[in-house]
Amino acid sequence: METQEFSDTFSLFHNLNTETLEWVLSMTENESYSANEVIISEDNWGKAIYLIVSGWVKLENIYHHQESITVEVTGKGGLVGEAGILDSVNTNSRITCISDVELLSISAQRFLQILYRDTQIQNRLLKMMVKRVAEYQKYCQFHRQTPKVRLTTILISLADRYGKATEKGIKLFNFGRKDLADLAQLSLEELDYIVEKLETKGLLVVESETNSLFLPNIKQLHHIIGKLGNE
Repeated sequence: METQEFSDTFSLFHNLNTETLEWVLSMTENESYSANEVIISEDNWGKAIYLIVSGWVKLENIYHHQESITVEVTGKGGLVGEAGILDSVNTNSRITCISDVELLSISAQRFLQILYRDTQIQNRLLKMMVKRVAEYQKYCQFHRQTPKVRLTTILISLADRYGKATEKGIKLFNFGRKDLADLAQLSLEELDYIVEKLETKGLLVVESETNSLFLPNIKQLHHIIGKLGNE
């Protein structure tokens, strides 16, 4: 990956000087994973961070009998694994590929060297972590919303972070039913019912052949949140 593309893709390193970008890039390793492959297992946190070049990964919490719940998904431009380097993390979590994934890894030792050397990267990482804490606090109150608002909120959030504008609307990866249901804290039956209603109203289009979701009217989805969320 060239330095300009690296800067444009990853906000943590955006618009740093060329020397710093080249130095950081020299510490990365290219890695590839297949769908359903585990990147960070429950007992393997803290060894490296991973910068997502393409594809999708999910953070799963593991419960009794190895049952899992998806609590976050990350796509191109995101990073995972930093929490395990900065502090100990609960070992009941893992990072798993949703699709084929290309990424850049930076070992824990090298990543700490980067942080010690560049205060700008330190500050950006701190802001990123604070933002995640704030998002998690909101997520803890998520169950108080109606099922339709919860799913709509998740779709809008994914569209804002990773969506691509097309003639058909905002394009997203066609996440699995279980992943979407987990993210929105819904049963599979609730998910299917709401998806059917959104499809009927032309607010959601599932294109199986390209493994894509389209949101043709994002403004109307925002309207749903405003209308139902205040009821």
